[in-house]
Amino acid sequence: MQCGISTSCFYPQETAEALSALRGAGVETVEIFLNTFSELELSYTERLRSVLQDAGMRAAALHPFTSGMETFFFASEYGGRLEDLRIYRRYFEVCRVLGIPRVVFHGDYRQTPFPFQRHCENYLLLRRTAREYGVDFCQENVVRCKCGLPEYVRQMREYTGDDVSFVLDVKQQRRAGVQLEEMLDAMRGKIAHVHLSDYTQQNDCTAPGTGGLALEPFFRELRRGGFAGDIIIELYRSGFSSMDELLASAAMVNKIYAGCSVASGSEKEQCP
Repeated sequence: MQCGISTSCFYPQETAEALSALRGAGVETVEIFLNTFSELELSYTERLRSVLQDAGMRAAALHPFTSGMETFFFASEYGGRLEDLRIYRRYFEVCRVLGIPRVVFHGDYRQTPFPFQRHCENYLLLRRTAREYGVDFCQENVVRCKCGLPEYVRQMREYTGDDVSFVLDVKQQRRAGVQLEEMLDAMRGKIAHVHLSDYTQQNDCTAPGTGGLALEPFFRELRRGGFAGDIIIELYRSGFSSMDELLASAAMVNKIYAGCSVASGSEKEQCP
């Protein structure tokens, strides 16, 4: 595991510029959050590749800017929308070119009447399509979406025959009023990627280590569930003061995670 930083932390700074800033700060692992259609063009993909290769950076995930439209595309009775997967194929192609192993998916809004089992079937179609490009298609828990709740996560595992990967976002879990332990239990064994943040009384999305999130027990539970992905700091611009704060937070996360062990038998679980 390596803790990285999402380009989304610097929104509305343009994606390639945010990536360049992370490169300049010596960040080795990132998540790339695309923000508009022009960033799907081949010339822009080549620009991103140049930044990554020049510094030996690794992108752990791609986050589509069309996340808010996924109900429109994939929870609709209008068949042509589902059949027209060109934009998501383009995301997958960007991943293949840049060596990005996974794409983040939000899915259906909570309030829609679209049957959740059919939504899961559409997820499987997208997942199979992503595999053609060597990409893992990962469902995130998002407060406004059905999979923001543990009961839907469990149903998704059932409906897909457990052919699913999850992105655990602790900010979204908090905003949904869900206990972290409950979401960890629902996703156990299938967490591929983590979006990490902390919280204070004034702000529910701050840099890890600045608030009330107990990192050590969280990391132990991740390890116990077989987590082998990356942890990405994903904040809003109001959630941190400087690049140095993000770098210090990432270094702290790496140190604590590396020092956490999962006990076997009667041995005590420890973190430094």
